Amino acid sequence: MPLAVGTGVVVIVVAVAVVAVVLIVALSIRGRQTRGAARRSEARRDLEDARERAAEAERDRDAALGTVAPPADETES
Repeated sequence: MPLAVGTGVVVIVVAVAVVAVVLIVALSIRGRQTRGAARRSEARRDLEDARERAAEAERDRDAALGTVAPPADETES
């Protein structure tokens, strides 16, 4: 009878260990997905900021080109 009790304890301990490993792996994968989503969100925000800065720079350039006097015709007659 003591062998049966010892075997039962071993089976329970192994089952608990397997469940613990599965939980750790699942939580690790979930954390990785969350961090990846945060990174993608940050990259998307950075891209939007860069596009906004590029559009602003283009508007500034166009405004600067519009304020420059056109070159006078220098005809030598």
